[in-house]
Amino acid sequence: MKEKKEVTDALKTKSEERERTPKKSLLKLYLMAALVVAVVIMGVLYTLEKEGRSSTAIFSSMIASQVDNEVVAVINGEEIVNKDLDASIEQFKQIALAQGVDVNDPSTQAEMRNQALQVLINTKLLVREAGNRGISVSEEDVNARIEDIKTDLGGEEVLAERMASLGIEEARLYEDIGEELLIQRLLDQIFVESGVEVTDEEIEELYNGVASEGTELPPLADVSEEIKAQISSTKEQGVIDEFLAGLRSESEITIAGE
Repeated sequence: MKEKKEVTDALKTKSEERERTPKKSLLKLYLMAALVVAVVIMGVLYTLEKEGRSSTAIFSSMIASQVDNEVVAVINGEEIVNKDLDASIEQFKQIALAQGVDVNDPSTQAEMRNQALQVLINTKLLVREAGNRGISVSEEDVNARIEDIKTDLGGEEVLAERMASLGIEEARLYEDIGEELLIQRLLDQIFVESGVEVTDEEIEELYNGVASEGTELPPLADVSEEIKAQISSTKEQGVIDEFLAGLRSESEITIAGE
């Protein structure tokens, strides 16, 4: 199993080098809108209440509300507020912790905040573009996705517990899942329009490139589908990066403090 993993890692690394596509280290295909949903699935025990908040102080809840609703960015007139950014940062923090990253390092914290904010901005842009293209999702689609999440988590009670621990109301869950599905459908359209394809020559070239470096590989026929998927994923990420760059150039984006 260890040898297979080493082969997979070598193929993946070579694929990324070959395409020379800028990658977002924490950006995942099809998950850019599912920030809260992703946290639920991961089981991150996060609350929006800030440390040190006193439940007995007369003005504490008012002050906290003001901080939570402080605008951190405006995208084509739509606001992103502090509480949404905090939730996004917490997700990135949990991913970083799982990777063994020191989340107390100031530079890491700054990077996480920037990445979290950029994902929120990208989400706004993609949802808006989906609407411009007439893409929609039905209530049945959202309900079906929720049922999938319940299955993944182990049942409705587990989902309810996770939502309660995160302070997520049902309306917010439905909204986030709706955005996730919208972006999925938009990206599917973009991939079709871009004509992303992987040729047999590209698969063989990547395979031979890894083999030439001395890595012992299984027969090409045994790993060709895996190589194809890796090349396709790299190309699709490049398509998304280019598409988002176009949306950003056509949009008004204001970030607080910049």
